[in-house]
Amino acid sequence: MQHRLLVTDVEIRGVVKRKRAIGVYKVKWWNLTTENVTKLSKNIKTEGNWSLEGDVNKIWEEMVECTQRSTREVLKASRWGSRE
Repeated sequence: MQHRLLVTDVEIRGVVKRKRAIGVYKVKWWNLTTENVTKLSKNIKTEGNWSLEGDVNKIWEEMVECTQRSTREVLKASRWGSRE
């Protein structure tokens, strides 16, 4: 009676790391200092077309593109996996 058989089903799942796609930009957010914040906001305000007329989806895409482009310019971004 001292030893008894114990049967269990154990499933151990590891954390799945998602890989970034080739050519995706990685923004260096640690470069976001007070000086770069003013540069970034100024750059976004001057480059962006902030008139809210026309198709909403088109306006949104233009705003996203302008913000991403300005962020890559000011904060510097590395391009992961590019083969250029």
